[in-house]
Amino acid sequence: MKRLFLVVLALIILVSCAPMQKIKKDKPEVVASEGELPKVVAVMPFQNDTQEIGIANQVRKAFYNHFSSKPYRDVELALIDEKIVHLEKSTGKGILDLKPQEVCQAMGCDGLIYGRITDYKKVYAGVYSQLGVEAEVWMVNTGTGKEVFRIKDSVRYHEGGVPMSPIGAVMTAVSTAMNIREIQQVRMVNELCYKFNEKIPSPEGLAVEDRPVIKEVLTNVKEGPFGKGKIIRVGLEGGKGMVATFDIGNFKKGIPMKETKLGIYMGEYLIIPGDNTKDMPIIASLKRPGGYENQWIDVSGFVTIDTTPPPQIKGFRAKGFQDRIEISWETIKNTPDLKGYAILRSEQPLSGYVEVARVELSAFEDKTVKPETAYYYRVVAFDHTGNESELHDPVRASLISKEPVILSGELKKDTILSGIYLVKGELIVPKGLLLTLEPETGIIFDENASLNVYGKMVANGKESPVELIPSGDKKWKGITIEGGNVVMNGFHIKGAVTAMLIQNTEGHIENGVITDNDIGVSISGTPSITVKNCTISGNRMGIELQKTDAKILHSNIFQNTDGILMKGFSGEIRDNNIFDNGRNISSESGVKVGANYLGSINIDEMKISGAILAKVYDSRIPDGKIVDAISNPYATLTQEERQKKATEFVIEAGNYFRQRNYGKASALFEEALKAFPTPETYYYLALCYQEMKEDERSLKFLKEGVEKFPKDSTLQKALGLMYYQQGNEPEAKKSFEEVMRLNPEDRQVRFILERMVR
Repeated sequence: MKRLFLVVLALIILVSCAPMQKIKKDKPEVVASEGELPKVVAVMPFQNDTQEIGIANQVRKAFYNHFSSKPYRDVELALIDEKIVHLEKSTGKGILDLKPQEVCQAMGCDGLIYGRITDYKKVYAGVYSQLGVEAEVWMVNTGTGKEVFRIKDSVRYHEGGVPMSPIGAVMTAVSTAMNIREIQQVRMVNELCYKFNEKIPSPEGLAVEDRPVIKEVLTNVKEGPFGKGKIIRVGLEGGKGMVATFDIGNFKKGIPMKETKLGIYMGEYLIIPGDNTKDMPIIASLKRPGGYENQWIDVSGFVTIDTTPPPQIKGFRAKGFQDRIEISWETIKNTPDLKGYAILRSEQPLSGYVEVARVELSAFEDKTVKPETAYYYRVVAFDHTGNESELHDPVRASLISKEPVILSGELKKDTILSGIYLVKGELIVPKGLLLTLEPETGIIFDENASLNVYGKMVANGKESPVELIPSGDKKWKGITIEGGNVVMNGFHIKGAVTAMLIQNTEGHIENGVITDNDIGVSISGTPSITVKNCTISGNRMGIELQKTDAKILHSNIFQNTDGILMKGFSGEIRDNNIFDNGRNISSESGVKVGANYLGSINIDEMKISGAILAKVYDSRIPDGKIVDAISNPYATLTQEERQKKATEFVIEAGNYFRQRNYGKASALFEEALKAFPTPETYYYLALCYQEMKEDERSLKFLKEGVEKFPKDSTLQKALGLMYYQQGNEPEAKKSFEEVMRLNPEDRQVRFILERMVR
């Protein structure tokens, strides 16, 4: 065993003494004379045949850095990428599907360089590691249509101990983010691109500029995004005794770098309040005093600087229970870079606050508190850069030390409940008596327990809701109100057989949440009640209406097996969001209902039966507008007949589309959707509206098409491109990632995603 260990150790030492194993250099295949070489060249996006995300873009940038020293006039990468987006949008083709002549015409060049990463390896095993990259590049003269050269080369590092360049050693000393392995990858890519450019022939007639040599540039951009007080560091290794600076894109230019050792330059930028920018490249420059200048684009990523804090927390509440303190606040909206919330706690109102948790949701349960102790809470919102919102006034809360009060039987007088209660069996409010539930009151029900009201019940929990919940996993019977009066504003009922059974009762219930019950609300008889601004979700039956004139207004009824079931209903149902239920509305006989949002404006898609309606909302309230409900004229045809009809419309629409008569084409495509919707019809309909500069309608049909045909990669891609064009990168990224899941070979989407990844 000892002998085997010594052999292995010797091999490792041998490998570490020769850290880089270089492969035999391939000679470029030159198929044209130097006189036929192009003069103005664009370096196109490189293809990635490996599983390493981002490596193609990294190699492309490094290649461009070296190629810029050759006697060609090169087109800037940013300009190339911008032109590619316009070309793909205007032609509807991927960049690799276009002829080189078409591309160069748009770029103002006469030559293109293409590249492909063919292999990538990254292995770390204890003291031994292996890094390797292989790629090929080739140039096309678009004037002659000939391929000028094609080069394939690779670099392999086999290491027992990692060799460090001088600039790598300095950057490791000043930056925690740039570790040795990351430096080695940058060096490996840099060496590969150096080898490529050593073999590339130079054109005749162009003078070689004596530019300063830049060997390597390293940054700490992977520490980003950068917030107030953080430092961006850049190191450069190159010619001695020169002037070095670096730019942060267009945000800050000419930041000086100091020559700390001969040929080693270091520069820093301290982030100050008010600095804000996104996805800027680091560009280092080296200049001879009074002479030529050379530039180098950092290949490790882009810089984002953000010193804008999230908004201050609003609507903060704290409530004590027997075993915990629950705190909640209003969710911060329209802050895309929001990362989460920090919970601060102290036993003093002004000082001594410590962080007890970090959460992503706008609620937290503190179970580490002690009884008979008052606590003060604050919540700070923070973003991905570490910026924090301003402090709000603290809120005080403590545990409820007493055991729940047990309730059962019939009340003997008007009763006010405030605190925590446990109901066993039946709790009865007889006729003529009043039960009042104060804010934050919690009533827990044993299995099969119930609250039966024959008098009046009032619950005023708008600011701090009243809770009526089961004691365990078993359901309780629920609340029955018969021949009485009910006024409830701000409550949460869950886990019951029938949350609220209301018979021949007047009053109103508002701002309630009714979830996870067999039946949410069952209303029958007259007089009746009004249900307003309630959320009824996750029940087997949302609302049941029998021989009643109740009113259901401004409520959200969704994700129930049945939304609303009507039997002999004569009341009013309007201005509600009733969607995503197994059945939204059903009735035994034709019942007129008002305007509601029902998931669609097409009657055939509303999941209703027995209900009569003329007007609906075209999207969720309050954003939606009232429009006429559409009845599909082809609903009575067979599927084969509808498909045939749709084909006729599509053929006619296609003729108008080719004539650029997008108005008539869109009308016919919409008619085809009514008859028999297909992904292709949605795609061309969206294209019509885009050509007519009606981007919102185009987006509407793309979203509708993706919802109906989620596995169609073409629609997903069109939706992503529309979002990308509008600058909505988060939604574009979601669509593009779905395209890659459906069609991993889509090179155009892979390229755009690589650009979006930092």
